[in-house]
Amino acid sequence: MASDMPTEARPGVRRVVTGHRAADGVAVVTSDRTMPSYEAGAGFPGLRVGPLWATTSLPANDNNDDTDGAVRAVNGDLGIVMRSGVNFQYTDIAPGATAAAHRTSSLDHNILINGKLILIMEDGSETLLDQPGDIVVQRGTIHSWRNPGPEWARWLTVVIDAKPAVVDGKALKPEVRF
Repeated sequence: MASDMPTEARPGVRRVVTGHRAADGVAVVTSDRTMPSYEAGAGFPGLRVGPLWATTSLPANDNNDDTDGAVRAVNGDLGIVMRSGVNFQYTDIAPGATAAAHRTSSLDHNILINGKLILIMEDGSETLLDQPGDIVVQRGTIHSWRNPGPEWARWLTVVIDAKPAVVDGKALKPEVRF
């Protein structure tokens, strides 16, 4: 139940960004800071998301742009997908929390950092991720996440905009199932 979930957010992730000094082109660290998270919103109680970097195109042109990629508005499916680009974020999920089942038109690379996660698929199957470094490649399918506890879980996700998955000639649309 949402009321039983911890309310205190975990500390953010330290993010180091490199670039080039304008005067002479020497490679330098341009930013070194902790990136905070925010509540994921309706249908995702107990989830917090922290933006790390987003690009607006592929191939990316961020090597020539001083904009902090974490402040770019993610403009695609469910606020997760960056249209024609990539969104790199981390997600924290409270013990006992379950995210609403959802699908985006994207190719997602999910890497467990700590804690435990259960991947729940549309067919009802469940896969336990319990080792740091466990990876799920999500390919436009309906899925959900649950944290069996007893601690918060954190994972990193690289979300790449993609054409919708097609089954029997029908493109599957983004959706959330509450």
